[in-house]
Amino acid sequence: MQLQTGAMTPLTEKDLAYLKDMMSWELLATKKAFHYANETQEPECKQAMFQIAEQHQRNLERLLMHMQQHVNQATQVTVSGSPTPTTVM
Repeated sequence: MQLQTGAMTPLTEKDLAYLKDMMSWELLATKKAFHYANETQEPECKQAMFQIAEQHQRNLERLLMHMQQHVNQATQVTVSGSPTPTTVM
């Protein structure tokens, strides 16, 4: 078996650990910003905290999307002689 041409470089254990940490940080930052936005009475501060929370949430979603692309990449392999890719579960 071989990886399809144009394949992404597989993630190492160190890469996965770093991405896990990054996702944890982004999730925590999102939760804290939403909490502070709901706690404050000052409209400008509330708006700023909601914007910060939304940015951290987008960052987390991008990390998840990147991880999903690598998961999908890893499950698609081409079996030698087969005209179409075979999905391995």
